[in-house]
Amino acid sequence: MNSSSSGILDRPSADSRAIFLPAMCWSPRHPDFYAVTEGISANGIGFRSSVVPEAGEALICSIRSIGTLRIRVAETGPQSFLARLSTSRERAAEVARTMMALAREQHRPSEPGRGHQRITPRRRDIVVTFEDGSTLSGRLINVSASGAAVYLPKPVAVGTVITLGAKAARVMRQFQDGIGAAFLLPLDPAEVEPGLRL
Repeated sequence: MNSSSSGILDRPSADSRAIFLPAMCWSPRHPDFYAVTEGISANGIGFRSSVVPEAGEALICSIRSIGTLRIRVAETGPQSFLARLSTSRERAAEVARTMMALAREQHRPSEPGRGHQRITPRRRDIVVTFEDGSTLSGRLINVSASGAAVYLPKPVAVGTVITLGAKAARVMRQFQDGIGAAFLLPLDPAEVEPGLRL
């Protein structure tokens, strides 16, 4: 079984999927650093991190729900990098299937009866504040006039009152690595556009 640097999908495709999973990465040059996956495509796995390794650098990353992977950085950007798997084609295909299934779960369409359009804002990073004043850094998945879906690095109980940015909300559901929250006071639907900032 040959090992090679591989894209994440089996065949070339322009298709990509947003997928938010926490990861811990490391290399001889960089001690443990935190990252979050933000998408997969035929070109590899996209990560967001305050630590940006150099193009060509080999890393080991432990990604929640996926496992430990050997990757090589293909491209870098501001607080982001794209990496390709350094593994067999079979393992790459297995990772792709798992990540695509998780992406579908995270982006499951709204249930019938939810009348508000959901958008993905351009500014996704958000601070979640709890009633005791503690905070968590999160990443918006989508927003509607009635609520938002947010990736969080740890679970938050259903019923918890939180503040998303400056907007009070209550956690209504949990899903893989995130929550769905309803705003205590709904937004004006006219405000719900890609430039929205909570």
